Amino acid sequence: MEKITGTLWYVKWFTLVFLGALMVDLVYVYWPWPAVRGVAVFQHNLHTETQLIVGLSNPQGLAFIQQVQAWVYQPIFVWTGLHEFLMLGLYPVADSGTASAADIGQGLATGFREQIQTAYIGVLLFSQRLAVLALSAPLFGLVALAMFADGLLTWYKRRTSVGRESGFIYHYAKHAFNYTLLAVWTLYLLPPMALDPRWVIPPALVLVGLSLRLAVGYFKKYL
Repeated sequence: MEKITGTLWYVKWFTLVFLGALMVDLVYVYWPWPAVRGVAVFQHNLHTETQLIVGLSNPQGLAFIQQVQAWVYQPIFVWTGLHEFLMLGLYPVADSGTASAADIGQGLATGFREQIQTAYIGVLLFSQRLAVLALSAPLFGLVALAMFADGLLTWYKRRTSVGRESGFIYHYAKHAFNYTLLAVWTLYLLPPMALDPRWVIPPALVLVGLSLRLAVGYFKKYL
């Protein structure tokens, strides 16, 4: 089987992180110990984190976050019909008693109402955090540029020196940047609890910068 690399690697892992986030949300809502939290607690987490971001963002940033939420919500809920299913569960109509398709749909919507609500809140939380990462892209770009330049200087010193090449370090360094980005996605996009971006973005900048410097600095000496 051919190994997935390049852009498809990022697409694959981003999709898995998204699906993993939805699974973690369901487990968080329905985990029975010490008590079932329920959808209301998850909704409170979203509200708490949203208020944190409102206090940190300007109007343009908030508008961008809302736009990203709409972009993510549209294909997942609107195009698939889950939006109508959610509305049917939240605002049920009277049962006609005829066992029609509409009544069956009403029953399914009511029965799976909490699960759909959990997915709805999870999508909003995931897309909100995704937008925060996008707004932080200039910071990541600045750190990446500085660390790339520093790593390039280290690589040049290694290339012009008589030191031995380390295949072990190079083997792991060339994958460091990709897996660091994956770690940032996982640690920030997965948790269902409210997270303050100020406790997440700065460490992520450090990790991404160090991994890029390592990857560039220990790139093989001779191309």
